[in-house]
Amino acid sequence: MAASSLGACGVEGAGGDSDSASVTAEGACVEPLSAPALADARLTIDAQGQLRDELDRVVVMRGINTGGRSKWAPYLPFPIAAEASLDEVRAGAEEFFARLQPWGLDTVRLPFSWEGLEPEDGALDERYLDRYEVMVDVAWSLGLRVIVDFHQDVYASPYCGDGFPLWTLSDPAPGPPCRDCPDWFLNYAISPEVQAAFDQLWSDETGVQTRMRAMWAVMATRFADHPGVVGFEMINEPGWGSASNVQFFKRDVLTPFHASLAAELRALAPEVLVLYDNPGIDALGIGEVQHQRPGGDGLVYAPHLYDPGLINGDPWTGAEPGPALAEIASFAAAERVPVVLGEFGVVDGAEGGATWLAQAMAALDEHGMSATLWEYSVSGERWNEEDLSVVTPEGDERGVLDTYVRPWPRAVAGEGARFSWDPEGGALEASWTAAEGVTEIVLPSRRFSYDSLAVELEGAGACYSLDVQRGLLLVSSPAGVAVTLRVRG
Repeated sequence: MAASSLGACGVEGAGGDSDSASVTAEGACVEPLSAPALADARLTIDAQGQLRDELDRVVVMRGINTGGRSKWAPYLPFPIAAEASLDEVRAGAEEFFARLQPWGLDTVRLPFSWEGLEPEDGALDERYLDRYEVMVDVAWSLGLRVIVDFHQDVYASPYCGDGFPLWTLSDPAPGPPCRDCPDWFLNYAISPEVQAAFDQLWSDETGVQTRMRAMWAVMATRFADHPGVVGFEMINEPGWGSASNVQFFKRDVLTPFHASLAAELRALAPEVLVLYDNPGIDALGIGEVQHQRPGGDGLVYAPHLYDPGLINGDPWTGAEPGPALAEIASFAAAERVPVVLGEFGVVDGAEGGATWLAQAMAALDEHGMSATLWEYSVSGERWNEEDLSVVTPEGDERGVLDTYVRPWPRAVAGEGARFSWDPEGGALEASWTAAEGVTEIVLPSRRFSYDSLAVELEGAGACYSLDVQRGLLLVSSPAGVAVTLRVRG
């Protein structure tokens, strides 16, 4: 075993690789390691259902949704003039995304709006598409993988929602857009108009589903070769229309739809993963949730999870997130499908919220599950009174980040990785059986002081170095060695 304080022997990644690495008595690499430069954000799925990068390392993504403010014009997650130029959008995006680096995050679920893309039937808004691409460009320039997410809520803006263009509605006068409805979610269950809109989508009797597939063909073609795009999410929290049983609807309607659209997207973009989601009611844990696995390859399960109280700023209901996440993990292991928990979150300061989120994070670590928190956007107006952003309307960081920001192994060169984090003691422990390559452990600068880290590394020939600029602890070991890493700081 080697132990050291990086205050005494800290090294910053500046060259070297696992083949040439050798270890000092303190465990630091003689020649500092570098985090490998990846050609793109692409990931593949192995036979066990794990995500792997181009270096065959097991990957866990942790990130955030660029959420609420993206739901209405100009469909961007930060304040900007409607007539802003692409250069102004780029500057805003650079400032916006740069904040994720000290939080240690490496993925963004980036909502896009069909209403924004095609506000008039057959007329694409090229400016919106260009702006969205600028967002993807900037995110990837900062090392952030992007999930392209077709986002909708209760179908369309006149129903207190967002996403679908108004021209897809059969009602010729559906009413003005609304975003001041705290109980917007109930419209899935009580609004005849919302139910009728989803019935028409799933039956395709008016051609809406055909047009949606054509819309996705535009997006898939545009972003098939973008190096920053890791996945396409087909539809956020799809509504079940007038179906009397949500789980039967998932089995008989939604899952076949997911399979067929995923096949179309994979044909256009074979290297991009495709994410599928459940109706939003499943996220609240109301009734039994039946997990589904559509046919096809390149699929990632992307369920959501919320506490019905904490999502509204009310006290925690007491339902622990761990059992639900364990059930998802068990399903994923049996079906050999990777999981990205696409949405979860709490209103900052809600009673019990920090405890619920800490339990969720511990379960995510235990199961090695990828996740994107809801949400990060800067807005003076709250969409339908929702208040889950990790920053204030002025952009100041909120306390919820103290729970969400934590270390994790984002790319493991090896097998059988286990990881745990003790937030009270500020201690992490990870273990794996090494393969050739460099393992990357994220140590967010928001949480760690690098000059006082205490590192213990066990494993014959294993060594570590610290990339301060990127907030990474890098570990190399001969293949086949059992590695155990402990860090305090």
